Amino acid sequence: MTKPTRRRQSRHRCPLCTEPRPNTGLPIAIPFGIPTYWSPEAALAIFEFVDEMRDIILAVYGTHIQDAARQRGQSALTERVVIPDDELPF
Repeated sequence: MTKPTRRRQSRHRCPLCTEPRPNTGLPIAIPFGIPTYWSPEAALAIFEFVDEMRDIILAVYGTHIQDAARQRGQSALTERVVIPDDELPF
């Protein structure tokens, strides 16, 4: 049986794991569990990551996303209203 090894701590601290800042009137997290105490650098890193993920997803699934959005929009339409040309206000 092998002895469990302890994980060595990284020399670099995670910017997302810093101590919470004093209460600034904001809730501790906003929807989706996003903390409100990130440093500006950490928030920028996450923002850039999400933006890059969006670009990658769009590159891979772009046409599928467009098709799904089009279908969603069409299914939301109700019965078409046809206005005869002679009744147009212009």
